[in-house]
Amino acid sequence: MMSISQARFVSGLIVIAQSLLLLVPLAILGAAISWPDSLDFPPAQALPLIFEQIGQVQLGYGIYLGYSLAWVIVGPIIAWAALGRNGTIGALFVTAIGLICASAMARAIGIIRWLTASSFLAESYAAAPPETQAAIDVVQSAINAWGGAIGELLGVSLFTVGWLIAVSVLVLRHGGLPKFIGWSGLIVAPILASPAIELFGMEANLKLPTALIHAWLFVVGIALLWQARSGSRG
Repeated sequence: MMSISQARFVSGLIVIAQSLLLLVPLAILGAAISWPDSLDFPPAQALPLIFEQIGQVQLGYGIYLGYSLAWVIVGPIIAWAALGRNGTIGALFVTAIGLICASAMARAIGIIRWLTASSFLAESYAAAPPETQAAIDVVQSAINAWGGAIGELLGVSLFTVGWLIAVSVLVLRHGGLPKFIGWSGLIVAPILASPAIELFGMEANLKLPTALIHAWLFVVGIALLWQARSGSRG
């Protein structure tokens, strides 16, 4: 059976891996279809790109799907670490677990549209006459708006932010992780929620919130490795 130090060491590695994993689909999709900028391309521009790079698109989004589902593991790990040795499982901890699981599901739904509907539409678009292409444009726009709202607005801006706030409060209450992680989590949370302004017709910057939450994750992973090392020495 793992000791607490060993568990924290393994947890730290998992959290660090999660913080870096997004770089893989970013590299693959960025080279193939100029992602994430391509998310804002009109269908007439995006669908031919997807068709031309269908293999890379499926690989990149497949890895991205795995990353999104991995939050079901990473989120509870961080919540557990936030409790520390003396913390007890209560309503806030259970809420955090529920929110991050809901986030993973919403993210997965948002991403899977690229592996299913959008890939199919891209193949259909390439062989369709102009009048049919116009109809496909409308369908792709609707699917993209619907999937983006579920993945980004629900999955990230609502559920992940709720988890981050809950975990930050657990850190500050129980001290399972350094206090600055709790305070910085509360600072990152409203920035991570900022894409929700798209619901009111305003443009949102997705790059800054994404960079901040992954930097926060990386720091959490380093803190867990440090605790594991200190515990072993102790």
